Amino acid sequence: MKISIEGLEKKYGGTQALKPISAELDCKFITILGQSGCGKTTLLKLLAGLEKPTKGEIRFDDEVIYSSERRKNVKPNKRNVAMVFQDFALWPHMTIYENIAFGLKGLVPKKEVPQRVDEVMKLVKMKGFEKRRPGELSGGQQQRVALARALAIKPRLILFDEPLSALDAVLREQMQEEIMHIIHEQDCQAIFVTHDQSEAMAMSDQIIVMDGGNIAQIGTPEEIYRYPATPYVADFIGKVNWFGVGNFIVRPEAISRNQRPGSIAKQARVMKSTFVGDRYLVQAEVEGRQWRFYENAPLEDGRQLEVFIDEKQIYQLEGIQ
Repeated sequence: MKISIEGLEKKYGGTQALKPISAELDCKFITILGQSGCGKTTLLKLLAGLEKPTKGEIRFDDEVIYSSERRKNVKPNKRNVAMVFQDFALWPHMTIYENIAFGLKGLVPKKEVPQRVDEVMKLVKMKGFEKRRPGELSGGQQQRVALARALAIKPRLILFDEPLSALDAVLREQMQEEIMHIIHEQDCQAIFVTHDQSEAMAMSDQIIVMDGGNIAQIGTPEEIYRYPATPYVADFIGKVNWFGVGNFIVRPEAISRNQRPGSIAKQARVMKSTFVGDRYLVQAEVEGRQWRFYENAPLEDGRQLEVFIDEKQIYQLEGIQ
């Protein structure tokens, strides 16, 4: 399904949460990435129909979902869109079966509800937990139930609003893989909101980077990382080193202490070495700026040394001097 948004904006009184944006999204797994207050959750709510845009248009393929000009606004329950919230939004007094079945009322015949609940419980590996209540489950298990509830209605689009932010690092990584696998196995698309760059890079077919209510860049994870469109994107996605007069950038992994054909030499003074798991992140001063690169062993603070940049991995931001 192609999701088209044209001139979409949202104001709350005198505050513009989302400036006029336009985009076409047609990938399986899309991530909206940005800092708090950038407008990513607002955009998600506009797509879901939980908030009414101030102006603009939303289309799912050729179907107009919202249009301020045509005065059309399809109700949330008619958009065939499901949403997974950050706090899971499970009814605490209901069993897991009842939580999932509740969303199916009026959508499927009553006699088909048990089968549909059974299907999604197996899909999220929660079979056997139907009689428990949310308070008896771990955070990861509640997340699976929230996903099962969304999948039960067989939506064409599932919207995720930072659903993994409350989980620990190990469980987050596990749930990332499970969500990706399930979405790619189902006949639906996903739009996933996060402020975590590594999460976005690992999960996405396409990333929308937002900044101050605007779309700063749309692209694949590799495009966003290798060819950032703005200084904000360059600094926000991974680590970046700036140098030269024309705003040239180079990523830490393109810097080495070994000279190779086509490399450029720079003088560096080591400031700090930090162990980051499988290697050391070295902070050094180069031409009056702080740089970062990786080493297999720590380097002595204050040490002067020569580093080499792979010339093929130097990038200049277009239109910026």
